[in-house]
Amino acid sequence: MLKKITPLLFLIALLSQGPLVFARELKTVTLDVDKMTCKLCPITVKKALKKVDGVTEVIAKYEGDGIGWAQVTFDTDKTDVSALTLAAEKAGYPSRLQQQRLTQP
Repeated sequence: MLKKITPLLFLIALLSQGPLVFARELKTVTLDVDKMTCKLCPITVKKALKKVDGVTEVIAKYEGDGIGWAQVTFDTDKTDVSALTLAAEKAGYPSRLQQQRLTQP
């Protein structure tokens, strides 16, 4: 014989399965990073950005002549671009959101 499942029993059964996981929104941005002077600078930038709560992935590269970039993937519920640029700046590398470059026709 099947018993009726009340909403309360359903909720108890659902919660007993473990923590609820909600879909999070991840965003990827590219930062232009200044004051990079060698191939070791991206390591410092990467470490600083990885410490920001919500950051899931960082790729950083030195391009030469004091210029580099960092591609950062983060949870938008936990952080934002201003926190990322602040972290890079505190590590000694001023940065800004890379502007999309429009191509001429």
